[in-house]
Amino acid sequence: MLTAFRLVWRRKRWRHGRPRLRYPLAWLAAMVALFVAAMAVFEDLAPDESLWLAVVTLTTVGYGDVTPKTVPGRAATVLLLLLGGVFVVAKVASDWFEWREEVRARKRSGSWGWGMDGHVLVVGTPEGDAVRFFRGLVRQLRGTPGYREVPMLLLTRAFAGRPDGLPQALCDEGLVHVEGAPTDEDALRLADAPRAAAVIVLAERPEDAVSDAISADVVARVRAMADGAPPTVVTECVDDRNRARLLAAGAAAAVRPLRTYPEMLARALVAPGAERLLEDLFSSEGNELFRVVLPKPWRGPWSKVAAVLAERGLGTAIAYSPPGGEARLNPAGTEDVEAGAIYVILREDRKAEVEALARMVAGD
Repeated sequence: MLTAFRLVWRRKRWRHGRPRLRYPLAWLAAMVALFVAAMAVFEDLAPDESLWLAVVTLTTVGYGDVTPKTVPGRAATVLLLLLGGVFVVAKVASDWFEWREEVRARKRSGSWGWGMDGHVLVVGTPEGDAVRFFRGLVRQLRGTPGYREVPMLLLTRAFAGRPDGLPQALCDEGLVHVEGAPTDEDALRLADAPRAAAVIVLAERPEDAVSDAISADVVARVRAMADGAPPTVVTECVDDRNRARLLAAGAAAAVRPLRTYPEMLARALVAPGAERLLEDLFSSEGNELFRVVLPKPWRGPWSKVAAVLAERGLGTAIAYSPPGGEARLNPAGTEDVEAGAIYVILREDRKAEVEALARMVAGD
């Protein structure tokens, strides 16, 4: 009953068709009207008493305070119970459960409109292990304040043709999906793109620069479709030369397709600009992260190491490893450390000075 009540009042849930209840309910209403008329003729009952008798008969309650006395009246009551109660209730129940099964099938197949608002929409189909990629992406976003409770929806063809539709592993993460192509405007509307708060656009083929043209089209479409303020759009960019074009189309950030690191896309959405720093560290161009092994362990406050490197313009120390130990990231400045190696972000023009840097930190 509660589910039916919610469906009646939230009419957007009917967008894929209503359960076929109109004709059975019309039949029931006609039977009740005929019964009330028959009771007035055969039993000389007032309309309110006849209606009450119809209700207690159909619900099989049978209080007995109002009962038919004549044979025609009893026959009319039996007909109401058989033709109005058993038949209609069975028909309504059958239609209702059939409709609910159709709803579940559409949700599984990705053809259901979820009626979302203020959600994160991920558009595209990653190559390889799509389940691992989507799960990594959603977990990164869920671990960020401001996105822990935001609904997330996938517009993808990754699960097309699967009998179970969206894998259970992704359902357990709170994800839902719509099946369709990224440039299909009907699919975008079904995925509620006009009301999305943020959109992540994946490159169609991470090795093909033509994908950037498709991504630019998707960026322009979702921004043009917005009901209110345009969503924040983060897109993958295969060719760095197309980055400016994607930004001009309205993307807030354009990230290289690093499918083994969905965290990159999450960072671009949560902390715009962070993706450029991470990309820089992942590549050999520009700044680069080095592990500088010291000739002998260095002991002292971490702030001293960081200050020496910064003052001499050599780089930025972000972590250290004690002799035989694991790396410790971003230690407090006042922390006394014993470093067998330090992790330093070096500028491109200072990469050749790694050995000299090691000797300097060690005090040689």
